[in-house]
Amino acid sequence: MFKTNRLFPFLLVLFLALLHLPFLQADPDAEVTVVSRDAWTDEGLNTVQIRNLVNHGYLSMSECDNLIKTPLFGYSLIPFYKIFGTQIIVGRAMVLGFVLLVLFVFLRDEKTRLFGTALAFIAMMQFHVFHYSHYSLAEMMAVSWILLGIYLLWKAENSSGILMALATACFSMAYLSKITFAYAVIIPFVVSYLNFLKERMEDRTHERSLASVWSIQGFTTGFIAFVYYLKWYEPSKVVFDMVKANQGSGRYDVADAWSRIQFNLNEFVMVDGMAPFVILLAVVLIGFVVKQPFRKENRVLFFGSISWFLLELHHTLLVNPPSRYLLPLFFSILVLIAFSVSEIGASKAQKRVVFSVILLFGGYNLSNYWASYQRRTFEIAAVRNYLSHFDLKKETLLGVWSATLASNTEARCIPIWSDFNFDKERIRNYHSTVIFSEPDEAESGEAFKALDVHLKADADSVRAFKVWRYQVTVHWMKEQHD
Repeated sequence: MFKTNRLFPFLLVLFLALLHLPFLQADPDAEVTVVSRDAWTDEGLNTVQIRNLVNHGYLSMSECDNLIKTPLFGYSLIPFYKIFGTQIIVGRAMVLGFVLLVLFVFLRDEKTRLFGTALAFIAMMQFHVFHYSHYSLAEMMAVSWILLGIYLLWKAENSSGILMALATACFSMAYLSKITFAYAVIIPFVVSYLNFLKERMEDRTHERSLASVWSIQGFTTGFIAFVYYLKWYEPSKVVFDMVKANQGSGRYDVADAWSRIQFNLNEFVMVDGMAPFVILLAVVLIGFVVKQPFRKENRVLFFGSISWFLLELHHTLLVNPPSRYLLPLFFSILVLIAFSVSEIGASKAQKRVVFSVILLFGGYNLSNYWASYQRRTFEIAAVRNYLSHFDLKKETLLGVWSATLASNTEARCIPIWSDFNFDKERIRNYHSTVIFSEPDEAESGEAFKALDVHLKADADSVRAFKVWRYQVTVHWMKEQHD
C-alpha cells in the first residue's frame, strides 16, 4: 500500500492539468503523426455535427461521417457546448477532464495509488498519450473507459453483481465513444476466465461461479449492444453502411502479416517518445513469465492489463496507421509497464529502485514535453482570428478544413468528400459564403473539381493561409451576393 498525504492525488492531477494548459489553445503538435492530417482537421470533423446541432438546431447524419462512429463522444459535448460555447477548446477540456478523472480514481484508492502514480508519470505524460489527452477526439475517451473498466472489474471481484455489471458496461462505453473499439467488450470475459483458471489451479473456490459472472457480463454487453443496434445503427443504417464501405476495406494487411508487423514496428511503433517503453515492455514480460511479480489480490488488474495489451496487437497489422489508431496499443503497453512497476514497488526493498524508474521515465517524458512546448504553433488560431472579423454566424461554410478553422464562428460548417455527400446540386443549394480547400483539393479527394465547381473562378476573393504543412485557401464565393 502506497500511503501519502491525502492531498497527493489532487496535487498530482493538478500538476498534470497545468502541464496541459500551454497546449489547449495551440495547434496539434507537428510530430504526433506524419501520415495524415489527424487532429488538424479531425478535431473539427469529430465535433462539427454536434456544433451544428447546438448552434443551428438540427442534426444531420449525412453531412459528415464522424458522429455515426462516435455517438457517446459527440453527445457528451452537448451540455458543455451549451454552457461554454462550441469552440474546439471546450471539447479539449472535456476530454482532458475525463482522462484526469479516471486517473484520479486510481490515485484516491490507497491500494492502487502507486499504480496511479506510475500511470501518471509513465503513461499520462508519454508524448502521444499526453497530446491526445487534450485533443477534442474520441480516442482518449474510449481508452479511459477501458482503463476504468479494468479498475471496476478488480473492485467487483468480491462485490455485488451490480458493480460487475457497471464494470462490464465500461467496455461497451469504449465502443460507444468510438465504434472501432468494439473489440474491448471481450476483455471482461477474458479476465473472468483467467481468474477462474487461476483459482482452479490454486484449488480455491469463488463466491460467484464463472457461469454467473459470464451471465452478468453477457446480459450487460448484450443489452447495450441491442440498444445501440436498435436506437443508433438501424435509424442511420444507410449512412453507417456507406462509411463502412468507404473506410472498412484495405485497413488491415493480413496477406503478408509478418512483413506488415515488422514494417509497422520499425516505422510507427518504435518511434521517438515510445521506443524506450517498448523495450521496457519486453523486460516486463520476461519478468512476468519468470517471477510473476504481482500480488494475488491484484491479479485481476494484471489480467485486465495483459488481456488489453494482447487484444491491441491486432493494430500492428494496420496499413500506414496514423498515431491515433495506435494510441490504444501504446496505452496498453504503458499500463502494463506501470502495473509491473507498482507491483515491484510494493516491496519495501525495491521501493527506491521503483521510484527511480518512475522518475527516469517521467524525466524522459518531460524532455519530450519541453521539446513540444518549444515548437508550439498557433496557425489555426491565426485563421480563426481572421474569420472573427466577419459575421458568419448565419452562413454556411463548406470544406473539410471549415470544420476546424471556422469552429469559433458558430457558422454552419459542412465538410465535403468525393466519396461522401457527393452531389453537385446539393452543394449548389447550400449557397455557401465561404469554401475552404487546399490548392489540389487533396483533403476532399478533389470533390469540387469532380463536380465541375471551379473555386477560384467562382470566388470574389481568396485568402491563403499556411496551416502546418498545408496551404489552405479561403474562397469567398460570388454567390453570397446573388
